[in-house]
Amino acid sequence: MAESNDSYSAFLPWQKNCIIGFAALAGWFSSVSSFVYFPAIPILASDLHVSVAKVNLTITSYLIMSGIFPAIVGNAADRFGRRPAFLGGLAAYVAANIALALQTSFGLLVFLRMLQSAGISGMFSIAYGVLGDLFTPAERGGYSGIMAFFLNTPPSLGPVLSGLLLLRWSWRSVFWFLTLASAACLILMIVFLPETARNVVGDASINAKGVNKALVPFLSPRRVQADEESTRKIRREGSWQISNPWATLKLLRSPDTAIILLAYGINYTVYSCVQASLSTLFVDIYLVSGLVAGMIYLPFGVACALTAFLTGRVLDFSYQKTAAESGIVVEKRKGADLGDFPIEKARLRYVTLSIVWSGFFVMGYGWLLQARVPMAAPLVLQFFIGLTIQAVFTALNTLLVDIHPDCPATAQAACNLVRCELAAACLAALDAMLRRLGSGWSFTLFGAALLLEAFMLVILQTKGMTWRQSRLRRQPHSARSAT
Repeated sequence: MAESNDSYSAFLPWQKNCIIGFAALAGWFSSVSSFVYFPAIPILASDLHVSVAKVNLTITSYLIMSGIFPAIVGNAADRFGRRPAFLGGLAAYVAANIALALQTSFGLLVFLRMLQSAGISGMFSIAYGVLGDLFTPAERGGYSGIMAFFLNTPPSLGPVLSGLLLLRWSWRSVFWFLTLASAACLILMIVFLPETARNVVGDASINAKGVNKALVPFLSPRRVQADEESTRKIRREGSWQISNPWATLKLLRSPDTAIILLAYGINYTVYSCVQASLSTLFVDIYLVSGLVAGMIYLPFGVACALTAFLTGRVLDFSYQKTAAESGIVVEKRKGADLGDFPIEKARLRYVTLSIVWSGFFVMGYGWLLQARVPMAAPLVLQFFIGLTIQAVFTALNTLLVDIHPDCPATAQAACNLVRCELAAACLAALDAMLRRLGSGWSFTLFGAALLLEAFMLVILQTKGMTWRQSRLRRQPHSARSAT
């Protein structure tokens, strides 16, 4: 694993922290949009004179669009830069939220929820693209954990926030809150957010132009202009390109990437179904409502957020240990060629076992609900499911950036496509599945899927580097470095 001679990024550490904070905030709206919406569903159904089951279709439609649009936005962010993709998506999201707060019909609700998803769903992919722009493989684990911690606050905070809004105002207040918060984020990004895409500004030593340039260069480094040949090369490669959403699907041809995406999809599907059970089974079994219905999301959400942060630290430790075992000295501030480095082992060696535990916890959770035990018992298991299921999300998100350094946002968009469509299909069938099989056998199947996922990750640790090296031999040299 060869180290580069130059610093990986010209941004100062405090500037990197601010930029990754902006990226995480934009990605936060992608998650919170769902979790503030769930508690408002019964009130929406009543006001629009439709059934709750019908309003639940807006969740499925939102997920479907969340899988499709990041393929367009993520590839555009890799080609034209992160800044224009952030600004365009947030602007569409603000407009959709204003319209949602004013709409009065179910048809408009479905359409505008799809528009809301189209605008914001790509932010998650772009945020991880920024992670790859700013941080070396040796640093990514920790920063990925910090970002994942922030992105995992909506499952616990979103429903509580929604419950508080609904206590004082109508369901429209949920969308007005999203409007004001996202508009504030958009304004700050228009003014301060610099371009980070390495095919546009290199290591940030090349001046951005047009929409890629921040109005106030407070977060931009003091320019040390790159040599003219490098500047011309980057400008030439970045000009007159057409966004290619099919690039997302092409990534699925690589067995290592396909296993990562399928494993992530299984994990996210089970995660989503466990979350959905809080708004269906808990209401039916324990008759919770109002603010209490929002607070039952706290154990799972808090556990996921804590694990996300801790997993980042574990990933950095695992990277250092794997490098030491390979006889490699790691320099955190410099980029690294991962072609001969077992990065799959470094990212997964300590998290695969957590999925095995999660599988058994999910099975037990289903049988506790079927037995209708006191509510505290399944909520405790929810906490342990959150502790064990989240680690793989952080690890696989980081691994995707590691093995696709030339197109991290496109890789994350491919992940969005697989995870959202799998989850949408399962959520659409969840009610029928619970009625037919009961919660015990339904969650036993979900737990078995997690055990299958763990087996897939073991195979990835064993064969991943061989598959990756074979793929890289077929790619240009520029795509081979994690820089």
